[in-house]
Amino acid sequence: MPDYDDFEEFVERLQEIESMGYIKTHRAGNTGIGKTLEDLLRIEENNIPGPDAAGVELKSARRNSGSMMTLFTKEPPRGSRELWASSLVEKYGYEDDDGRPALKITLHVDQFNNQGFRTITDEDGVHIEHEDDGIVATYPLDYLRDAYEEKFPEMVLVEADTQTIDGDEYFWYNEGYYLEGFNGEEFLNLIRESIINIDLRMHLRDSGGARNHGTAFRIKDTSKLDRAFETRSQLIDGVSRDPTVTEDPQKGLSDF
Repeated sequence: MPDYDDFEEFVERLQEIESMGYIKTHRAGNTGIGKTLEDLLRIEENNIPGPDAAGVELKSARRNSGSMMTLFTKEPPRGSRELWASSLVEKYGYEDDDGRPALKITLHVDQFNNQGFRTITDEDGVHIEHEDDGIVATYPLDYLRDAYEEKFPEMVLVEADTQTIDGDEYFWYNEGYYLEGFNGEEFLNLIRESIINIDLRMHLRDSGGARNHGTAFRIKDTSKLDRAFETRSQLIDGVSRDPTVTEDPQKGLSDF
C-alpha cells in the first residue's frame, strides 16, 4: 500500500487518474472496476475489512449500472419484532430447492411480494409488513444510523463511465466524493425509490432452528450511494475531458 503523506496527496492521485481518460480493465468481470482503481492508486488488494487508502474506505461504481451491493446486514432489534428467524419461516416460508422451509425474498416498498411482504417507511424508520398480519418488524431510524455509520464511518466513492473496445471493458474514473455521516431522510428516500431493498435470507435446518444468512440492505445503483451521507465533498468532477473520446486508452499505465 502506498504511503500517502496526507489526504490531499491521495486526492491529487485521483485527479491524475481522472486525467488519463479511459483505462483498460485489469481484470475481467464485475470486480474489474475496483481492481483497476486499486492498482492505479497502488493499493495492495486484500479481503481484510478496514480502510483501503488514506485512512478511509474506498468504493468504486460504474455509473448507472444497476449493480447490487450489500450495504450491511442487520436484524431488527428484539423489542421491535413480533416474529423472526425460525418462527417467521415456519409461519410464512415456502419449500426451497433443497426441500427446506425457507424465506429468501426481496422486499419492495409499498408493494407486496409473492409471500405477502412489503417494506413501508415513515419518519420513525423502516417497517416490514405482512399483508395479513400487519407489521412484523421495525428498524428504528437511529438503529439504522448506528449500523450504517459502523460500516461506513467515512468513504471515498469513485464513479466511472465505461465502454467496451474489442470485447474489453474500459473505465474513465471521472467523479469522486468524500462521504461521511448518515443522512436518514435520504436513506429512507432511497428505499422509497426502490434503489435500496431489503433481502430476507433464512431457512430451517434439518436439525431444527433457523439458519439466517443475515437480513441485507442492498443498493442496486451504487453510483447513488453518496445521497445517504450527510457530508458530501466532491473530489473529482470529470469536467476536463469529453467522456465520449478515447485518445489513448492505456495512457499513463507505463508510469507504474
